[in-house]
Amino acid sequence: MLSALLLGCIVAGCAGRAHSSSDGARSMSLTQEELAATNSGNLFDAIEKLRPEWLTSRGPTSVTDATPTSPHVYMNGSFLGDVDYLRQVQWTDVSAVRYWEAGPASARFGMGHPRGVIELIRK
Repeated sequence: MLSALLLGCIVAGCAGRAHSSSDGARSMSLTQEELAATNSGNLFDAIEKLRPEWLTSRGPTSVTDATPTSPHVYMNGSFLGDVDYLRQVQWTDVSAVRYWEAGPASARFGMGHPRGVIELIRK
């Protein structure tokens, strides 16, 4: 009985995980068409409408540094700044936007991205 219950939990967990990862993959990027549909003037406003969780500052990353951090912004591999930089970029200047969580961001862009990276792909 216990093994059947355990097996049921494992199967349910795997099924839920597969579903959420397909949804997660879709929510990790924005196309130019999605950005255009927001009628926003800049990327910050467009992302705020479509994926506000990307812009969220989550407080300090350590007890020794109490400064809240937000995701870093990169374009074509070059560091541009934090999310406030997105206010200077028009959505028409990019073909797509992608959000990288902390782990994948560190693998792709190097260490020091505890809140992830918003990557802009220029036209």
